[in-house]
Amino acid sequence: MAPPASNAAIQPMWTYLSASRRPVLIKTVVKAPLEKVYDLVKNRLPEIVPYLPNVDKIEVIEKNEDGTKTHLVNKWYAKAEVPGVVKSFIKPELFCWKDVANWDDSSHSVNYSLESYLANDLFDANGKNSFIAISENETQLIVTCQVKIYPEKLPGVPKLLARKVSPAVEGLIEKLLAPNLSSLGDGLNKYLEQNS
Repeated sequence: MAPPASNAAIQPMWTYLSASRRPVLIKTVVKAPLEKVYDLVKNRLPEIVPYLPNVDKIEVIEKNEDGTKTHLVNKWYAKAEVPGVVKSFIKPELFCWKDVANWDDSSHSVNYSLESYLANDLFDANGKNSFIAISENETQLIVTCQVKIYPEKLPGVPKLLARKVSPAVEGLIEKLLAPNLSSLGDGLNKYLEQNS
């Protein structure tokens, strides 16, 4: 099946239900050769931060290469508005997450998990990004992820208030993660337009 002619035909979606894990699936055509796109995301991800909607910075924490395999750990720092009902409970660490990625150059793919720096059981997020050449100068980026949020595990929230603030915490975590999963392809296109 041929990919759509433009990104307009692809509707990015973020699906999330607190009761079960639902997959995120985003397909984007990036207007650059496969190797260029793959290298940019794998080795130069901090360069595209200005083109991602709510990311302040990305730091490379660890990188280990072994042939066609690379283990990479990045720390993401997000920008977000905190709802009033949870402001007194939110620590800056909530706006950071660890991206633990295992890259496979032979398949041009990466399996990853995202972990909160505030509480490692605050959410589960696991996925795979695949990079597929669809022409000499176009790459299809396929982002998949499953996310489960546990707002009741936010440290510092009194048990009496946990039920009341849970929806606000869920919404905040969703706002931190979702745009970056769904807009990676668009961010890559904007970066490449301005830096080619």
